[in-house]
Amino acid sequence: MGLFSDRNIKSGIIISGFAGIGKTGLQEYAPFYSQKKIFDLSSSFFRKNPGWEKVYCDLIESVAKNYDYVFISTHNMVIDELINRQIKFYVVYPRKYCKDEYIQRYFNRGNSEEYINKFVKNWDFFIDMLDNLQSDYKITLRTGQYLSDVIDRLR
Repeated sequence: MGLFSDRNIKSGIIISGFAGIGKTGLQEYAPFYSQKKIFDLSSSFFRKNPGWEKVYCDLIESVAKNYDYVFISTHNMVIDELINRQIKFYVVYPRKYCKDEYIQRYFNRGNSEEYINKFVKNWDFFIDMLDNLQSDYKITLRTGQYLSDVIDRLR
């Protein structure tokens, strides 16, 4: 048996996607994906009490059985839990130098000043954390790239 358990054979593709990569607009801007079943499992609906990531990952596993793609949080506790469970997932996030572009994306989509300031303040920490993640399933986006530009590489 390989790195990931056999229970993932009939699951959808799980994508841990950074905020602003174009998850919400994927079906609109990539017509092929309008026919796909996509579930965006936002972690913002979860209280971050101890153990929340286990419940979140239980939901990821359940939802992935019925959808082609499941978009999930890039929260480090979620990533660690998925790794512990040996669940295959992709991480899609921007390169560090894309900070100004992402600030503009957040502004354009109507995020609050508080939200934008959080990302500005923690940008380097978030990106460094993902850069340091040991995984063969990471894709970094360059300037002007969105999830729709790389999703066909995920299998």
